[in-house]
Amino acid sequence: SSGINAEWPLRPGLFMFLSNDIIQNSKRKGNEFTQEFSRVLPDALSHTYKSAVEDLKTINQIDRILQIWKEREIFGKDFIEKLQSFRPKGLRSDSQSEDQTDGTLLSPTKKRVRSTSDSAPDPDTVIRSLINLERGSALRDSRIKQQFSTIPNEVWNVQAVEKITDRKRLETLLKSVDNSYELLSQHRIRLQTEFQERNKVAAMLKEFVMHQKEQLRSVESRLTEYQGKLQKVQAVRTQLQSHLNSLPDLTTVTKLEPLPEPGSLFGAPDD
Repeated sequence: SSGINAEWPLRPGLFMFLSNDIIQNSKRKGNEFTQEFSRVLPDALSHTYKSAVEDLKTINQIDRILQIWKEREIFGKDFIEKLQSFRPKGLRSDSQSEDQTDGTLLSPTKKRVRSTSDSAPDPDTVIRSLINLERGSALRDSRIKQQFSTIPNEVWNVQAVEKITDRKRLETLLKSVDNSYELLSQHRIRLQTEFQERNKVAAMLKEFVMHQKEQLRSVESRLTEYQGKLQKVQAVRTQLQSHLNSLPDLTTVTKLEPLPEPGSLFGAPDD
């Protein structure tokens, strides 16, 4: 709990996604994690909202997660409203700017889809980030691996240095140590940078997956709706076909004789 409170304000968006993932996945096994998080969430969100008062994207991300918790009843309604009360007043949320089109309020399903469409990363951005990450990975740099393979064993062995008595050999080894130190320092910087980039991509992927799950629920709902409509149309189609089959086929009716002339129906009066 103390660790969460200490680190939370530094990376609020990432911690909210991680918390959401832990809380929802652990919910199936019991309420232990939910209860633990409920103890620190009020203070953590209070600090987060204050520190991110100018970071509307982070605030909107938190808003969406709280809304999901409310809809899925992860926490009680009163607790969610308490968390939402820490939100800075007067800030415009995604839902306020997107929930209305030409003055018409969108349905709840469309709200959830529209609320994440702008902030969630698009597939092209996700793919491009993953490709760039792998292309620039220090772990996959064959040139660095080759350079490491040429480092003399004495560089790694402090005890071996004490056994060297030749000055020229010591100077050569010192030069190798300096070169190795520079190489390792540069590689460490690359690894630190890659670590930070991978954290960013991991947060992006979590947001992307969350958005896709919301889209999946929306499509599933729409699919159920249109399956019902299709069944109704199919029933009408069957009824029409049955009714059509019950009607007489006029093409099979025998040709009728022409009607007699009026004079033949009413004979002339007897004289």
